[in-house]
Amino acid sequence: MSAILKHTFLPKRKHHLTIATYSKLTIGLFLLGALGGCLCTNLLKDYLYEPVLTLFQNTLTNLPSLKISSKEVFWYSLKDYLKCFLLLCFFALTNVWRIYSAGFTLYTGFTHGLLFSFCLFINHITGILQYLCFLLPHTLLLAPIFLLTISHLEVLHNDLFALEKNDSSHGILGNPKKRQLLFSKLPLFFLCIILLVIGALLEGYLNIPLLKYFHAKI
Repeated sequence: MSAILKHTFLPKRKHHLTIATYSKLTIGLFLLGALGGCLCTNLLKDYLYEPVLTLFQNTLTNLPSLKISSKEVFWYSLKDYLKCFLLLCFFALTNVWRIYSAGFTLYTGFTHGLLFSFCLFINHITGILQYLCFLLPHTLLLAPIFLLTISHLEVLHNDLFALEKNDSSHGILGNPKKRQLLFSKLPLFFLCIILLVIGALLEGYLNIPLLKYFHAKI
């Protein structure tokens, strides 16, 4: 019985702890990146961001009258999400996984900090609602998906390279244990892809009308 607990319960518990810890780290890096984006916008808005801020404001002003294809937004968003997802999966199999995942999270937070600051500069307090219109409803799906993906990829990365230390004579696909480990993650990743498709549909067919409605009212 103790042997069974050692080889089943404890590894699962360790994985749950790793996922929870890495999720907190990812959220922290995102918030750090967002803070950096806000600070950069405030420090450089009179120089580097002035033309961008003007273009952003003009685009938002004309948004209700712009003809935006929801289908094109959907396909563009889907390609972008899948690209980010597949790159995360690829780098999880390499030695630079943690550098890439940290950079991806910081950059994502940084861009959100820029967007939030731009919205505040243009519409002040109302800019908070404007920022939420950019994010809702699709981000309600995307944020948990990418958080879950990065956390599980961290576990996959740790387990793969732990096996690599014990058996360095095989590649990732040449070792049966590594193949089994990869296949065990496939259902989760297929589910994430399905949810990414739903997120892209929400962004194209609900987010755009919501943005137009909001800017028509303010």
